[in-house]
Amino acid sequence: MIHARPITENGQMIGVATTADRGWLFTAIDPRVEDLHGTCFGTPAEAERVALLVLARGRGAARGLA
Repeated sequence: MIHARPITENGQMIGVATTADRGWLFTAIDPRVEDLHGTCFGTPAEAERVALLVLARGRGAARGLA
């Protein structure tokens, strides 16, 4: 059975972590995290943490902080 966990930011779905042979596969829904699409993570929490870091870095770059 495949399990899925939504990954959200402020109530908006940005991706989904689904079980895979080697952990949890990240499927990007939001184009801001598309670089992570297809990446395997050890846990859905790790996928969420990395996706939120990517979003935070993108916000910093938009403000000239990256």
